[in-house]
Amino acid sequence: MERIVNTDLGGYLRQMRERVRPEQRGLRPGGTRRVPGLRREQVAALAGVSQTYYTRLEQAQTAHASPQVLLALARALDPDERDYLLKIGTPVRDPERPAPCDDQVSPATRMLLTSLGTVAAAVLNYRCDVLAWNPLFHRLFAPHLDADAPERSEQRPNVIRANFLDDDVRALYADWATESASNVTYLRFISGDHRHDPELAELIGELTIRSAEFAELWCRHRVANCIEGTKVLRHPAVGELELMYQSADLQDGNILKVYHAEPGSPHEAVLRLLDPGPGPGAAPGRSR
Repeated sequence: MERIVNTDLGGYLRQMRERVRPEQRGLRPGGTRRVPGLRREQVAALAGVSQTYYTRLEQAQTAHASPQVLLALARALDPDERDYLLKIGTPVRDPERPAPCDDQVSPATRMLLTSLGTVAAAVLNYRCDVLAWNPLFHRLFAPHLDADAPERSEQRPNVIRANFLDDDVRALYADWATESASNVTYLRFISGDHRHDPELAELIGELTIRSAEFAELWCRHRVANCIEGTKVLRHPAVGELELMYQSADLQDGNILKVYHAEPGSPHEAVLRLLDPGPGPGAAPGRSR
């Protein structure tokens, strides 16, 4: 039986409805309510559909809707999440063929990784499996793992799995709650495009079973793809670092993730302590 990602249109609509206050849509609160958000009849009126039809969508009695209806619902609930709503509310034309995931890293990309100097860089696929990393990324995020772990598919680290299930990785983040929420909103974001990827479904299923925190966040139906920002890490060897990060799409469909410190800052000096340099690394790190 094919494993698919449960994107759950009904649950997503319900969560969106509960996040919108009536006054945000020019409506009166209309008395006391035990639950937050809009009523179903208010959403239906704002979207121009019948209450019965909207209720069927939210209760999963109808799995999909026309693009026109989905666009109207997005305008009523949250225009910023229009694209995701269209993805999960539209039938997949060819469910037997999962979207390709190229786990090969080109020689040019590998050369780029090794030339970045005091920038921690890794190549990920859309599931956040680490396909390659440079020495600084390894020393920064996973010194307790083998340096060649990304080269072995059966041991390849997954960034999101590690954030929830690997205590060493989890302890790195000064604000783990924000980091974990960001991971889950990203998984929601990509699940709209890759509903029929069995490995993605397996990852989400594993995390839902093994991490109550992940399961709770997954049920919130938040969607986002954060491609740049700042993170504070507490590294066991060098202490606290504030790093900026960016993500860039590669031509082969993979993602280049880079972390760097502000030039000339104390954090850059600390990051340099982890840089193994051109030869065999002697930077600080935990012994195995």
